[in-house]
Amino acid sequence: MDSELMHSIVGSYHKPPERVFVPSFTQNEPSQNCHPANLEVTSPKILHSPNSQALILALKTLQEKIHRLELERTQAEDNLNILSREAAQYKKALENETNERNLAHQELIKQKKEKQLEYTKRMVLNVEREKNMILEQQAQLQREKEQDQMKLYAKLEKLDVLEKECFRLTTTQKTAEDKIKHLEEKLKEEEHQRKLFQDKASELQTGLEISKIIMSSVSNLKHSKEKKKSSKVCI
Repeated sequence: MDSELMHSIVGSYHKPPERVFVPSFTQNEPSQNCHPANLEVTSPKILHSPNSQALILALKTLQEKIHRLELERTQAEDNLNILSREAAQYKKALENETNERNLAHQELIKQKKEKQLEYTKRMVLNVEREKNMILEQQAQLQREKEQDQMKLYAKLEKLDVLEKECFRLTTTQKTAEDKIKHLEEKLKEEEHQRKLFQDKASELQTGLEISKIIMSSVSNLKHSKEKKKSSKVCI
C-alpha cells in the first residue's frame, strides 16, 4: 500500500505520478518562477496515511529542487547569452586584431619587398659599376699590352740591327785579323829572308876577310922572298 501510494504521488523519471499532492506553503516561501501544474487533490485517506508527512516533506524538497533547477537554468541561459555576446565580441575583436595583423604583415612584406627592391637596385648598380671598372681595367691592360708589344717589336728590330752590325763588325774584324795574320807571316818570311841574307853576307864578309888575309899573307910572303932575293944579289 505504501509503495503504491508513493508511486501514485511521486512517480519516476520514466513514468510520471498518477496524481500530485500539493501541500500548503507558508507566505515566506518563494513562489516566483513556479510553473502551475495540473494538480489532483488526494483523498483524506492518503493525507491521514502514516507516511503522509514524509511524502509532504519529500514533495516540498522536490519542488524546492525543481525551483532551484529552474533558477539555475535561467541563470545558465543568462550566462550563456552573456557568453554568446562576449564570444561574439571576442570573435569580432579577434577578427579586427587579425585584420590589423594581416594589414601590418602585408605592410611589413611590402616594406621588405621595397627594401629588397632597393637593395637589388643598389646591387645591380654596384655590379654595373664594378663591371665598367673591370672593363676599363681590361682596356687599360690591353693598351699597355699593345704598347709593350710595340716596345718589344722596336727592341727586337733594334736587336736585329745590332746583330747585323755585330756580324758585320765580326766579319770585318775577321778580315782584319786575316790580313794581320798574313802580314805577320809575310814579315816573318821577310825576317827569315833577311836573316838568311845577313848570314850569307856574314859568310861573304868572312870569306872576303879570309881572302884579304890570304892575299896579304901571300903578298907579304912574296915581298919577303923578293927582299931575300935582292939581298942575295947584293952579296
